[in-house]
Amino acid sequence: MVNLKTYLKTLSQDIFSKLTLDEELSLFVHSEESQFIRFSQAKVRQNTTVHQHEVVVTYQKDQRKIKFTLNLCLDQSIDTASILKELQICRAQLPLTDIYPQYVAMENHGVSESIKKVERPDDLAMLKTITESFSGTDMAGLYCSGPVRQVSINSKGQFHYFENDFFFLDYSIYNGPKAAKGFFSCEKWNEKDLRENIGRTRDKLNLLDQPTVNVPKGKYRVYLEPMALFEIVGMMSWGSLSYSALRQGRSPFQKLQQNEVSLSPQLNLIENLGLGYVPAFNSIGEVADKELELIKNGKLMNLLTSTATAKEYGVSSTNAEPREGLRSPEIKPGTLAQADILKKLDTGLYLSNLHYINWSDVQSARMTGMTRYACFWVEKGQIKGPIQDLRFDDSMFNLLGSHLIDLTTHQELFVESATYQKRYLGAYKLPGALIENFNFTL
Repeated sequence: MVNLKTYLKTLSQDIFSKLTLDEELSLFVHSEESQFIRFSQAKVRQNTTVHQHEVVVTYQKDQRKIKFTLNLCLDQSIDTASILKELQICRAQLPLTDIYPQYVAMENHGVSESIKKVERPDDLAMLKTITESFSGTDMAGLYCSGPVRQVSINSKGQFHYFENDFFFLDYSIYNGPKAAKGFFSCEKWNEKDLRENIGRTRDKLNLLDQPTVNVPKGKYRVYLEPMALFEIVGMMSWGSLSYSALRQGRSPFQKLQQNEVSLSPQLNLIENLGLGYVPAFNSIGEVADKELELIKNGKLMNLLTSTATAKEYGVSSTNAEPREGLRSPEIKPGTLAQADILKKLDTGLYLSNLHYINWSDVQSARMTGMTRYACFWVEKGQIKGPIQDLRFDDSMFNLLGSHLIDLTTHQELFVESATYQKRYLGAYKLPGALIENFNFTL
């Protein structure tokens, strides 16, 4: 394998030497060496490796810009020729494009290197642990491992290199038509933690053998496991914490920003790049603070603001990604001990997963979605049986506001598991949440 960092330095210098003084060029590289192992009935059904190296090239001049994407083959003569060929096309097309209203001139945002690796057994040893732990079950899932790299380079001298060698196991265990879902990733490998994670999922599957409880629509006290809260927090990337969305009138948190409503004083949300699962630099190489306070004691403190947005509205940038979405959010823990969850829930719904979530009314931060997988009816602190799937419709201002009772003392880590065309970087660190008067409509 070619040393990617050294290769890109040489390649970029060669490309930049062909520019004129009034031209700007940046390279944003995604590189991965991934192992994908798919399971069905607790057996390995597919074992695949993917090595790919993609570069997004941005060409700028005269307040105009054009982007193009290529796959690198790591042969310098071929890659240089491919990029220069596309660059010539951009030069010809640029005068025909409009001036970009949010044009940001390229700057040298410095040089950095960050390499993170989760120490773990090799993939064969990991497979042995996984297949032994799921012995006798109908498990389907995906194990993924290997380094993912992002590199941001520009013609002004900037060179940021990030590498994260991580893994995750995303799985479900089936009992006929019923299933319990689990997810495992970690910052420090411990086989005991993996086996306990699988054991908890198997325990939930066994509970699905109890008779199904018919729960009518209405408002109930609910416990959301961290994986269920993950789905709700993910909705905040759909404009909730974006400064441009706020100014354009499409932010679900507009009333929060205007102090018309507040969230629970127990809620503390930060963008925590210090978790190390995303680079501190964004796709144009701007370096953000390792931690950005977004919500403190229920109050909105900051919004994710890109440099283009900051220029458009005359405000300060937080060096967010252009899309202004969460990359590495963390909700701080509360006071609810793991052993006390069912007792504090008393009577209501224990929800392991949610899905099909969308905004039902953006202006009031109202969401709709469904329960999924192993969800249970609880009476007086005892699980009585699984439920049929229910649809909810409620405002985030309620769920994470006046209706939030407590958050758990423990947090779980969910690394980004999307693999559409490539692996993605990111992580969520979240507690569970105890909520009252959660509204179910169907």
